[in-house]
Amino acid sequence: MSQENVELVYRWYDAMRRRDIESCIRDSEADVEMISYLMGVEGTVYFGHAGVRRYIEDAFSIFPDWHPQVVGTTDHGDTVIAEIRMAGRGASSRLPIEQTTWQVTRFRNGKMAGFTAYGTRAAAFEAAGLPE
Repeated sequence: MSQENVELVYRWYDAMRRRDIESCIRDSEADVEMISYLMGVEGTVYFGHAGVRRYIEDAFSIFPDWHPQVVGTTDHGDTVIAEIRMAGRGASSRLPIEQTTWQVTRFRNGKMAGFTAYGTRAAAFEAAGLPE
């Protein structure tokens, strides 16, 4: 099932770039929990399908041209660590942002159960309890 999990990460971000919230919800467990590094400044946890919707809406309201891209993944069965490259411009400032995060994504029943994003690869692997 692990290759399917990797494919789901790519599919989820592809749907997100298209603002296809319903596809992201379909690929997420009802109790999905997301902790974004980008919006994590406020310590926001996005929970459930309403959280998926809010996460995507928040991202595009802050960065209208937000463009997250999966750069690569490492497959660890029910956990996938993905390197995510993000770029966009602030809605009001128009200042550009470019950032790379490492996302630890967990899966259950063929769907995304949750993710937490980190500022470094080492932090992501440590949080997942995996060797680099």
